[in-house]
Amino acid sequence: MITENTSPAAGTVSAEEALKYLLLLVDVSELYNHSLGTYDFDLVIMVAEKSKKDPKEYLPFLNSLKKMEENYQHYSIDKHLKRYQKALHHLSKCGPEHFTEFLNLVKDQKLYNEALKLYPSDTQEYKAVGDAYGEYLNQKHLPEQAGLIFARCGAFEKALDAFVNSGSWQQALCMAAQLRHTEDKLASLARGMAGKLVEQRKHMDAAVLLEQYAKDYEEAILLLLEGAAWDEALRLIYKYGRLDILETNFKPSLLEAHRNHLLFLETQKAMFCRHKKRLLVVRELKEQARDGLLDDEAPNCPESDLFSETSSVVTTSDMGSKYTHSNSRISARSSKNRRKAERKKHSLKEGSPLEDVALLEALRDAIRSTDSLKGEVRSLLKGLVLFDYDAQAQELQQALEETLHSMECSLPVIWSADLQHGPANQVLGPNSTANSIMAAYQQRRSVAPAVQDAELLIAPKLNKNIQWKLNLLQ
Repeated sequence: MITENTSPAAGTVSAEEALKYLLLLVDVSELYNHSLGTYDFDLVIMVAEKSKKDPKEYLPFLNSLKKMEENYQHYSIDKHLKRYQKALHHLSKCGPEHFTEFLNLVKDQKLYNEALKLYPSDTQEYKAVGDAYGEYLNQKHLPEQAGLIFARCGAFEKALDAFVNSGSWQQALCMAAQLRHTEDKLASLARGMAGKLVEQRKHMDAAVLLEQYAKDYEEAILLLLEGAAWDEALRLIYKYGRLDILETNFKPSLLEAHRNHLLFLETQKAMFCRHKKRLLVVRELKEQARDGLLDDEAPNCPESDLFSETSSVVTTSDMGSKYTHSNSRISARSSKNRRKAERKKHSLKEGSPLEDVALLEALRDAIRSTDSLKGEVRSLLKGLVLFDYDAQAQELQQALEETLHSMECSLPVIWSADLQHGPANQVLGPNSTANSIMAAYQQRRSVAPAVQDAELLIAPKLNKNIQWKLNLLQ
C-alpha cells in the first residue's frame, strides 16, 4: 500500500519512496506522460519534481492547462500525448465554437468513422463530417463508397457525381430523383451513363437507361443488338410495334453474328490443332534432349542450361547449408517475383526454352474461350430458328459441337495422366527443391515438361451442365 503519510505504519510505503523506486525502473519522460494522462495535476507535479525536471519545462504548460475548460483541457492533454481518438471525443463536447478545430483534427488523423459516431445524423456537424469523409474517399479513388457517404449526409449533388463516376447508375438515378431533375436533364444524364456502360460492354443496362429515361427505344434496341441480347431486343421491337426493325436491323445482326461465330470457331479449331501438333513435337524433342543429356551424348543441347543451373544450385546448397535458415525469408519474399519473371519467359516462338509451357497456356485458353460460348450461341440459335434460318442455325450448332468434341478428345493427349497425377507433378511441383529434382532425374530418364506454374498441369474441364443445343435441329 502506497500513502503520502510521512510516518508510514508498518507494511506501508510512502508515495515519495514508491516514486523514487519507479524512477529507477521507468524512463522519467514516460512516467511523466502517464501521470499527465490521468488529468491529475498534483500527481503530475509530484512526478516532475521527483524526476528533477526543470520547472521551466513543465510549469508554463501545466498553468495554461489549468486555465482551460475541463473538456478542452482533456482534449489538449490527449492531443499532446497523441491519443487522438480520446482527444476527438473530448473536443466534441466543447461546443460549436470549436467545431472547426474538431474537423481539422478529423481530417489530419483520418478519424472520419469515429467522428460520425459523435453526432446525431440530423445535425449540421454530422453532415459536415460526412461531406469531408466523402471528399476523402473520392481522393482515394473510391467513388461508390464516397457516393454512399454523400447520400447519407444529404449531399445529393456530390453523391450523384460519385455514383456516375463509379458506374452505379441505379444509385445515380435515385440521387437525380432526390434533386428533382427535369425530364430533359434526366435524359441527358441517362445518355451519358449509357455511353459509359457501352464501353464496359453492359449493353442491357445501357438499353434500360435509353428506353426508360431517355425515351429513345430505337437506340436502346440497336444497343441490345450490338450486345447480342436478342430476346430483349425482340421484346422492345414488339412492345413499340417497330416490326420494320426486324428487317432493317435484327435479321442482318443475326446473320452477322452467325458469320462471326463461325469464323471464330474455325480460327480456334485451326489454332488448337496447330498448337497441339507443335506441343507433341516439342515434347519429343525435349525427351530426346534429356536422354542425350543423361547419357552424356548431347552436352550442348538446349536443355543443358537447365540441368547445369539446377546442378549448380544443388552444389551451392550443399556448400552453404549453414546459411539456409537465415536466407529463407529472402527466398520466400522473392519467390513470387521469380514466378512472374518465369511466366514472362513463356513464348510460343519455336525453340524457346519454355515453348511447351506457352503451348499449354494457349491450348487451355482456347478451350476455355470456346466452352464459354455455349450460352451466347444458344441465344443466337433461338433467334435464327425463330426467323427460319434453320440451315445457318444447324451449321453453327454443328461447328461448335465439332470444335468442342475435338478439344475434348485431345485432353488425354495434351494433359496425360502422368502429367496431371504422376511423379512428374510431384517432382516439378510448387513444393519441389533443387535437391529433389536432381534426385528424381537420377532415378528416371523421362519426365514431364518443366512447368513453373502448377495450374498448367491441370486439364481444363468442359462444362457439360449447360444445355446449349436446340434439339429440333437434330
